[in-house]
Amino acid sequence: MVRTFASVNEAWRELRNTRKSDRGGNSAEAHAKHGYDPNQPRVPAGSSDGGQWTATGQGTNIQLAAADEPFSRRLKLFYELARRGIKLHRLENWPPDLFGELRDRNVVTVTTIDGKNIFGSNSRSPTYKAIDFAAARRMRDILLEKYPDLMNSENIGQMPNNALFHAETTVLLRAARENGGSLAGRTLEVFADGKMCNNCELVLPKVGLELGNPTVTFIGPDGAARTMRDGMWVK
Repeated sequence: MVRTFASVNEAWRELRNTRKSDRGGNSAEAHAKHGYDPNQPRVPAGSSDGGQWTATGQGTNIQLAAADEPFSRRLKLFYELARRGIKLHRLENWPPDLFGELRDRNVVTVTTIDGKNIFGSNSRSPTYKAIDFAAARRMRDILLEKYPDLMNSENIGQMPNNALFHAETTVLLRAARENGGSLAGRTLEVFADGKMCNNCELVLPKVGLELGNPTVTFIGPDGAARTMRDGMWVK
């Protein structure tokens, strides 16, 4: 297990290095450097996935893009490493049962900040600690005061307030703690191995705004991505 985690950490270091170099121009040379091939095939325009970029060649056979532009090489790498990292994280913290099934089915999230992997879980998971609960409650109190029309002020334990105790919020709160209490000026990618709920869609942009307004791209298990900034979803 130690050797396995070491190999994953080495891959995360590769991701960090790729992020530094993934800022070139629009030239053909930059496209090649970033792993972007303008001749890469797209799904035909008549299908429900029309316009999306598809994986080609050997390796995983997944679609990793939506909207009008392809995922960068960096996001493709993040997607693959995050999936593997969460699987290892689950195996370490939630041993499978006698039939090999994982006991915990709650969503797990992961991001990386300064080369360090940070995982998020919801309040029902064994990795959720008292410090996570306290941070979520503080954030809930802030949002209740600032956004009474968005939050549930009559029953603060109900929707959409419960999103503050979900894995998507937890990973941002933990990342902020690792970064001196703020994510200002940061650009983060967060992978989740489960679909984002409607309550998270409402609350997360406000959480981001309170943590310093980073640019955060959430990537779901199907490869679909959404980015938030300035208290809203921008794409």
